[in-house]
Amino acid sequence: MDTRRITGLALIVPPLIAIIGWFAVGFVVLDGVGPDDPQKYIAEMGANSTAITYMMPIITLLFLMAVGGVGYIKKSMEGGPGSYIAGFAWFLIILGSAGQLGEVAATLALAEASDNAATAAAAGAADIAATNSAVASSMYAAGQAIGAVSTAFSMVGFALFGVGILQQKNFSPLVAGLMIVAGIYTVAVCLIDYESQLIAIGYIGVVASFVWLGVSLLTKNE
Repeated sequence: MDTRRITGLALIVPPLIAIIGWFAVGFVVLDGVGPDDPQKYIAEMGANSTAITYMMPIITLLFLMAVGGVGYIKKSMEGGPGSYIAGFAWFLIILGSAGQLGEVAATLALAEASDNAATAAAAGAADIAATNSAVASSMYAAGQAIGAVSTAFSMVGFALFGVGILQQKNFSPLVAGLMIVAGIYTVAVCLIDYESQLIAIGYIGVVASFVWLGVSLLTKNE
């Protein structure tokens, strides 16, 4: 199997599994509680800290595999009319992805601190519970701030990559348009209210774009 086919599969399979896992965390593990309700969210993260500890890094890795696929497309565009903007877009995507690792780290710390707070409270250790609750709240605030900025950077890059594809004409203009719309929409949600669960619409658009690019690579003639 050549690199093009491996990249195509990397753009299809990992992001589909990741988005399913992301929704599973939100609707099954956390019982529909999101970061738009901080107190309940922190409590649910603590109550399900073991699941969060394993699932969030895996989901993140799967999304990063798709980002790597976009890197292959960027490299294939070198020398073409859309290469400059695609290169800058890729730079923004990488910056945002690095920041999102910080968000994941803060999320894991939040879950652990919340779990420790609940355990300490059940044991009657009020001071320890209060300290861990404060840590969980701080990690929540840090994670949301880092996530809003890093996701916005990634999504600006994602939209610009769509513009590069429009210039290069190496994929359907429809998928390029979807990338631009999904990127702009997600940036707007990040700037207005990152905690809103409406951001899921943008993520679905991003995953649909990944899959479309992957299918295009698999079906493209040499």
